[in-house]
Amino acid sequence: MSLRTMAAELAAIGEPTSHTAIAKWESLEGEDRDRLPKRAGIAAIAKLFNVKPSWLLADIYASTVVSKTARESKLNDIELLTDEEFELLIKLKNQFLKTRRNEHSGHITPVEK
Repeated sequence: MSLRTMAAELAAIGEPTSHTAIAKWESLEGEDRDRLPKRAGIAAIAKLFNVKPSWLLADIYASTVVSKTARESKLNDIELLTDEEFELLIKLKNQFLKTRRNEHSGHITPVEK
């Protein structure tokens, strides 16, 4: 796939990107990790190629990868969520933990909306 074609495909799925930006991403090495695409860009590329975002970044972060638990492995594609979906997921997690802490202390906390 050419860089121009990839840029057009990314634009078609809602992530407009120039072919020159894609060329820069391809040439990144070492400490250039700060110039990687943002979360939405990585999610769009993963969607375009039907892979998980973690697969795209595996080589870049290979030296920092630690073994994952079974639960963590289920979250490999969490980067595909929108920011709004991700925030809802975090609120739900926090509510579960808050409820659990309150159950242990004997307090009752109303559910947040």
